[in-house]
Amino acid sequence: MDSEELKRKLLGLWEKTTHGPKEFLGVLFDYYFNTDYIEYEELDGKVVSALCGIPYNFGYGSNKLKGLYIIPLSAEEGFRKKGVLSDLLRKFNEKMKEDFDFTFLVPSNELLANYFGTEGYFSTFFMHEERYTPLHDFRNDYLLWLNESDERIRQLKIGLMDDLRTEEFSGDSVVKQEIIDFIEKSEKNTQASVSLSHTSKDLDYLLNQSFPQKLNIFVAKDPEGSVAGVAFCHKEELKRIRVEAIYVEDKAAYYSLLDFIKQSFPDHSISVNATDSKNLTLSLVQYTYASENPSGGDLDNTFGNIEIPFNVNKLLQPKGMATLLKLDRIIEFIAATRSDVDFRLHIRDNDAIRDNVTGDSGELKGEVLSVKNGHFSREMVAYPIKDKSILNLTQKEVTELLLRKNDSSNLIMEAFGIPRLNLQMRLLPC
Repeated sequence: MDSEELKRKLLGLWEKTTHGPKEFLGVLFDYYFNTDYIEYEELDGKVVSALCGIPYNFGYGSNKLKGLYIIPLSAEEGFRKKGVLSDLLRKFNEKMKEDFDFTFLVPSNELLANYFGTEGYFSTFFMHEERYTPLHDFRNDYLLWLNESDERIRQLKIGLMDDLRTEEFSGDSVVKQEIIDFIEKSEKNTQASVSLSHTSKDLDYLLNQSFPQKLNIFVAKDPEGSVAGVAFCHKEELKRIRVEAIYVEDKAAYYSLLDFIKQSFPDHSISVNATDSKNLTLSLVQYTYASENPSGGDLDNTFGNIEIPFNVNKLLQPKGMATLLKLDRIIEFIAATRSDVDFRLHIRDNDAIRDNVTGDSGELKGEVLSVKNGHFSREMVAYPIKDKSILNLTQKEVTELLLRKNDSSNLIMEAFGIPRLNLQMRLLPC
């Protein structure tokens, strides 16, 4: 069928399977509809199941991976639990592995997460949610953060926050382009994780006033009028504002934006999606009167501090799932971004590899991927099964290692030498 007819049928499938308005997908398709990234099942001229993808680059410095985001189209009710979607997903991923390193998605509920888990997807995009009450003072947070600075520097940085002008984005085309340029530069320079990079088209979609989910967008500008920070958020139930993403050039812009959001919604709590955990462990500081302080002290009204360490990884929640399509490409990417890792790996169920046990010699033959001192290589070798210098793992085992949650200890790295692929995403279109 031609693309316009397919688009119309996919809009109808979206309305039936998600119970969402066709207008939402219509706006999305205006930007992203591409038959190269669509797989569907047709029966008697009717599209009963479909998968649609949106391509994204994921970057760490100058190194890139290509990911394809699967938007939530599924099977009609009468075709569920019959393997239709499973077959479609396998065909889709087989087709996309020519051009993409992985596909990823965001399950809308735990039932779907469990389903995709049986289809080879692993939870890998993790988020720490920072929650603040309506009474929280973000300006005071900034002052506390400056406490360890030299007094002269502290006064200068206080002035930086005072000089910022924060406002809600109104749709002005000039400001829109400035925001796009600022975010693209910010994402290009990130070194915290393997992060999703938006194109100008992606950001134009998010900033467009016809955007169906109607994000509230706030902008901080410096005294010269240049963009210093951008926050994307929306209202949730129970009077809560969720900050979906925040891009800033410094801490002054970060706290200025949160303070402005609080002033704009004074009776709302605020929740911030913190996807880039730069510090894996933080500390809580508990304030107690000296008389209650286990360390002792004079019985007066002065405060004592007890520092309680905790691991932020225990608070991370899965935000999305992924399956890796090109493990050799992923391993090559790791070599280019991690000069501190050293391992040799034989993926024994890779589609391009078939293990051969040669006679009674107890040897395996296959392609070995090597990572050492930031260099990647591959070679066909025969090696003893008992050779511990070569990791002999299945594709599923390697994928699970790469997409694991942040380690609470270094045991996995010590045992396998394979680092976690720290994928992060934010601001997806749906």
